[in-house]
Amino acid sequence: MKKAFLMVLACLLLAGCGAPSETVTPTDSWPDSALAETNEAAAESPPATAPAEPLSAPAVVTAGQAPEEPYDLPTEVIGLKDWIGESRWNHDPVGLLAELPERELSLYGVTKWLDSSALLRWGDSLAEFSWSFGGPLIVEPQLWCWDVDSDGQEEVVVINHVDSGTGTSIEELHVVKKDGDGTLTDYCFPESLWQEDLSGLLSVVSDGDRTYTVLGADLVDLTDEIQTQFPDLNPAMIEDTSTGRWANFSVQSGTDGNGSDLFFTGSAMLEGREIPYDWYAAEITAAISYENGIFTLSDFHLNSLS
Repeated sequence: MKKAFLMVLACLLLAGCGAPSETVTPTDSWPDSALAETNEAAAESPPATAPAEPLSAPAVVTAGQAPEEPYDLPTEVIGLKDWIGESRWNHDPVGLLAELPERELSLYGVTKWLDSSALLRWGDSLAEFSWSFGGPLIVEPQLWCWDVDSDGQEEVVVINHVDSGTGTSIEELHVVKKDGDGTLTDYCFPESLWQEDLSGLLSVVSDGDRTYTVLGADLVDLTDEIQTQFPDLNPAMIEDTSTGRWANFSVQSGTDGNGSDLFFTGSAMLEGREIPYDWYAAEITAAISYENGIFTLSDFHLNSLS
């Protein structure tokens, strides 16, 4: 009787050992298709990201100077291309490039030997600044006026294109304030903010068989483009990524319906000894704010160029 009881007990214990496990892992008995789907899902899973913190830097401050000469100021707006051509041939150095008559604002270009400067007239104030215009591409300067920093006083906003070419498109952003005595002071968006500081937020990461460029919470998959443009390039040979030589600024209607908003557009350039030219792999956009002499970039986004 005792022997029969022990045999029954052993059978019950063996039956309990056959209960299914809570964790299921692939085995050699799985179909090849199931293993392939599991490996592909792991390889294509993008890396984790987090939003980037805003970047801030003080403006480059320049006081407007009294004009070097008693220039004869024209009253008709002339296109930048025509001004450059006419001033060279007709020896007329000053051209009216943009104006806002309702704000008593006028922006003039002044050609000099292999150089140029700008005159800004704002009401009774007239000041000269060392701004340049054009470059190889003839891009018209832009002129606005509103209360940029919400201090109760309007500021002048000027965007001028200063350089262009293969892999290059650079604009400057100026916020000009008028003091109580009529002095005009330029607060220029610092080049270091969109070059060194913003470049520091960019990275290139590989996750499985995929390669991404990353900025904050956004990433762009570069895998297919690498295989198309550089089929022999090992992603590990991408040594660095930066904003290169690309910085454009724009003004759009304010989100609250009052005033306007400032925006930055740039690009992420990949660098490495095996990359033979400037390779811009993604577009960068960011919002710009200005207050108390400080510019801030925020709300970063990275967008595919394809």
